[in-house]
Amino acid sequence: MADALIHILRDISTRGLATLAVVLVAVWIGKLIFDLFTRYKIDEEVTGKNNAAVGIALTGYYIGLAVAIAGVLSGPGSDTLGRDLLMIGLYSVVAIVLLNISAFINDKLILYSFNNNKELVDDRNAGTGSTMAGSYLATGLIINAVVSGEASGAWWQDLLPCLIYFVLGQVVLIIAGLWYQFITKYDIHQVIREDDNVAAGIGFGGFMFAVGYIVRAAMMGGSISWAVDIVSFALYVVIVFILLAVGQFVTDKIFLPKAKISDEIGVQGNVAAALISSAIYITMAILIAKSI
Repeated sequence: MADALIHILRDISTRGLATLAVVLVAVWIGKLIFDLFTRYKIDEEVTGKNNAAVGIALTGYYIGLAVAIAGVLSGPGSDTLGRDLLMIGLYSVVAIVLLNISAFINDKLILYSFNNNKELVDDRNAGTGSTMAGSYLATGLIINAVVSGEASGAWWQDLLPCLIYFVLGQVVLIIAGLWYQFITKYDIHQVIREDDNVAAGIGFGGFMFAVGYIVRAAMMGGSISWAVDIVSFALYVVIVFILLAVGQFVTDKIFLPKAKISDEIGVQGNVAAALISSAIYITMAILIAKSI
């Protein structure tokens, strides 16, 4: 019994430490790639200029990267440590590439009315940083789902479904940005861009995180067929958008009954109200993901 326990602990230690080493290297590579494609000097902005906007955006990216890579570890392992480490390394690189693609999508299609780099560096716009952080976290959750699960064939055969579901997830996030503007009574892009409204950025980022959480839950279910899966996914997303719109009403009428949430966030720039609004969205996302 004691010998068996020692053998198990040795095996866990070997696999665990080797796996941790691979994913830490992957996170470091993710940082290097992000630095490479960033037009400003990150170290200078964070430590030299104390730029909170850049710090907030980077926080979302690093946590989103960790969440994305964690999805690689959730699938069942093989009998060979070397093969496991190879697949973990490969799909970690896939996760890094997808997350950085999402950064471009975020800049061009979600915060489409202004330049993220300018807002972060020139204006030190923490509202923009908060929205970007929420989008990175949402994408990290989606990538976590698409790279997890049991392999069904050669890695290149499993890669195609990953890419398809990643694209679907990004489409949902883009639509979510438009939907949030539709259900919000102020111009999100204007108040973030022109007014440097941190509260509006927090509210928007919290909403995006909530959508990402639910999309991940929708992708984690068992597969029936491509047609059925995509139709079910689309219906799920429509229902979720409706329920999240209800969440805004609930925040107004129950949690902040003496104030209009749109005025508090969009006009007053009330960060406390934005945090409560984000908390309600995320709370509803957690409950929706477990209930539907």
